[in-house]
Amino acid sequence: MVRVRAILGTLLVVAGFVVAVCFGLYAVGASDFPDYREPNRYRAKPDLRALYLDVEAGGIEDVPRLNPVSAWGYRLWQLSGWQGAPLDSQLGLLSRAGRTLAMRQAHPTRGLRGHLLDSAATIRASRDWPLERMVDTILAESTFGRGAKGIEQAALAWYGRPLDDLVPEERLLLIALMKGPSHYDPVCRPERFAQRYPWAAKRAGFADAASTLRAALARMRPSACPASGTAPAP
Repeated sequence: MVRVRAILGTLLVVAGFVVAVCFGLYAVGASDFPDYREPNRYRAKPDLRALYLDVEAGGIEDVPRLNPVSAWGYRLWQLSGWQGAPLDSQLGLLSRAGRTLAMRQAHPTRGLRGHLLDSAATIRASRDWPLERMVDTILAESTFGRGAKGIEQAALAWYGRPLDDLVPEERLLLIALMKGPSHYDPVCRPERFAQRYPWAAKRAGFADAASTLRAALARMRPSACPASGTAPAP
């Protein structure tokens, strides 16, 4: 009995230490929160929001609400591979929402404190932002290349038209760029974009990736790389 009590006591001490460390790390990250922590006021139309979720989050309908302890548990569960794609998609979306919140800082925090800020912001967003507001905020505050911030500006930069005037294939192009606007620039990096866009089209349920790509590129305005101002080599 004494040994059992000793084991239980040790486990309680260890558990208390782990909880204290998790909340301590969260407190350090939260100390660097930007002043404005609410979701963006932008409201995407339901079909645009659904398109983003299909491409970037596998069409999920909800996300877990994290705390400083469960966040680590979910990460370990994800790394174990037992849960699979849904959890990957949920945590991926939460990470993007948290990163969007963290990027509101006037002076970005880097290094270890930057990682702790991202983690704390992810926890905060998971608890305070509904799924729809997460997507709206990501769409409104992400960069899309060509100097555009937010998908409304992106529509003007890439097509010279308001977002409401774009066809679904063109909206898909903008969403496909969000993962890395420079890396997947269809003008400067056509070979990379030629891999990225069909993948996104398949995730979004488009039947013919080739025709979808042609429709997306038909009205696209930029024809030169922004760095040099010249057309890319064929």
